[in-house]
Amino acid sequence: MTGSLLLSITSGLLLSLAFPPWNADLVAWIAIAPLLTAMQRENALHRAAICGFFFGFAFFLVDLRWITETMISYGKFSTIVAILVFVSMVSTLAIIPGVFSLLSVFFVNRRFDIFFVAPITWTALEYFRTYIFTGFPWDCLGYSQAHRLPLIQICDLTGVYGLSFLILMGNVSVVSFVKMLSNRSRRYVFHVCVCLSGLIVVLAYGFNRLDHFRRGIEDIETVGVGILQGDVSQDIKWDPASRSRTFIRYERLAENALKQGANFMIWPETSVPVVIGGSDIAWKYATHISKKLKVSMLIGAPFESRHREKVNYFNSAFLVEDGKLTQRYDKIHLVPFGEYMPLSWILPLGPGLAAREEDYSAGSQVTLMRPNGFPPFSVLICYEAIFPDLARAAVNSGAKTLVNITNDGWFGISAAPYQHLAMAGFRSVENRVWLLRAANTGISAVYDPAGRLVASLPLMEQGALVYRLPRHPDAGSFYTRHGDIFAWIMIGFLATMIFANLPVLRASFRRRI
Repeated sequence: MTGSLLLSITSGLLLSLAFPPWNADLVAWIAIAPLLTAMQRENALHRAAICGFFFGFAFFLVDLRWITETMISYGKFSTIVAILVFVSMVSTLAIIPGVFSLLSVFFVNRRFDIFFVAPITWTALEYFRTYIFTGFPWDCLGYSQAHRLPLIQICDLTGVYGLSFLILMGNVSVVSFVKMLSNRSRRYVFHVCVCLSGLIVVLAYGFNRLDHFRRGIEDIETVGVGILQGDVSQDIKWDPASRSRTFIRYERLAENALKQGANFMIWPETSVPVVIGGSDIAWKYATHISKKLKVSMLIGAPFESRHREKVNYFNSAFLVEDGKLTQRYDKIHLVPFGEYMPLSWILPLGPGLAAREEDYSAGSQVTLMRPNGFPPFSVLICYEAIFPDLARAAVNSGAKTLVNITNDGWFGISAAPYQHLAMAGFRSVENRVWLLRAANTGISAVYDPAGRLVASLPLMEQGALVYRLPRHPDAGSFYTRHGDIFAWIMIGFLATMIFANLPVLRASFRRRI
């Protein structure tokens, strides 16, 4: 068992190298092979589950290590409490690969072929992780290939889950290839050939789609967009004494963007350091900038709504035209512990880490914004960019561009801003849509419909990024229209296998596994 645990931990550590900051993305195609080897060594289900748990614990411990520093620096958690919370979170996330290992070994013991069982089970559980208990789809397996443009094009059919399926199949094939060299079994030759064939088909499709979505747009009518990155430190962000400097900074950045040909400005999440709708009307300085420069803008700001005696706060984005607030979007998918405190009615620990006076409330619907002379767009605020269903809903509602405003200043100089950026870029491929990203401290960026990072601003730098977009872009794909059909097929297969073998599975648990 010790050897299997070492293999599992090694597997988790290897997989963490496939994601930022290391970006050794090809490692993902072999990283899970040690876990698969460890699983197949263990016939007992409880041992297989332990292997999967240790794999997940090692991976998430490294991949999400930035969370501890965020809690200490900005949440004012003590080091001990921050570590305890982080370890609890990592342990909870590690349960899912534990379940993956348990189910995979169970089915293999029932004479199912691991070549199919493992990818199906992994994909179904990855989708489960995306949405269970509000969801946490951070660094799903497919996201490791963010820089491999020919590979990620398949996501306009299957979403990121199709790529995760293929990578897991590749890992099984690595194990099969090693076994093939030792005993020359035809079964293992079949595994390798099927995987290579699938990879060739995906690459062929990818190169075809890349050729279709060419980068150049010189012959198309365009409009200039200015993405403003203020780089305002979290330490002074809400300090009233620093407020005027923040507005002056954004006014200066907007002026620079205008000189470069921008016709529309995008400010980051909560870049306006005043609650709109509250008693303090200093937020009007933002609308003054719009009127003074004669340019429409999208601004991020907290919003206060009063209904009788109740006050609700929202994390919002406002469209400003001619000095007036004309449209508003309230963030729908809030960050647990960040923007609200889960189970606060049991444990009254105060508002979430990023909340102001009290927890934020969730918005109810996507807003389609239609500024004059600019393609209609919808906003994804911060964390929302890692949830595919929100981007799909926006494009299905008529958005021709997606705008992601975020404040990654919470993450400091860590892997998190790079991880967040890579995941957001997948929304452009899935929906074949331009994605514009304005981040307070970076990384602000522009993705084209093929998922190319065509422009960006470095982390922790001020700047105005100006890019010319098609005035009348197309948007939408098979994935936009039909959603996660691929993932649901995998869930259907897994559910069928579990149901068909339920008596045996129950008996295994009765024997205390």
